[in-house]
Amino acid sequence: MANNKKEITHRLVELLDDGHELDDALLTWYVNIRPTGGFRLTAKGYAVLKTLDLESWHVDLSANKPMISKRLLLELDHKLQWPYYIDGKKKQLIFFSSKEAMLATLYGDLQAFLKQYS
Repeated sequence: MANNKKEITHRLVELLDDGHELDDALLTWYVNIRPTGGFRLTAKGYAVLKTLDLESWHVDLSANKPMISKRLLLELDHKLQWPYYIDGKKKQLIFFSSKEAMLATLYGDLQAFLKQYS
């Protein structure tokens, strides 16, 4: 069962003690701002989650051929159930879910991982 973006964001906003508003967070933390959109974080969203000292897992993308394509971005957007960030400079996918990070690492290939993950 997919997680609710608004609910997860609400919980994250509650952890912050700096006056963040839920609606502002939903509009600025995610690349896809639609309520049914995915959990891909913007640079601002990633920075906010880093301030919470949440555990994150970094998966190297340099071994993936082809690199991140539009189709792969759409699949990530539709299938991942927790916030994640794509660091293009370091060529890393940063997960905030140990399960998703572990499975992506075990598959070793994002396309193969996404094909099997639901």
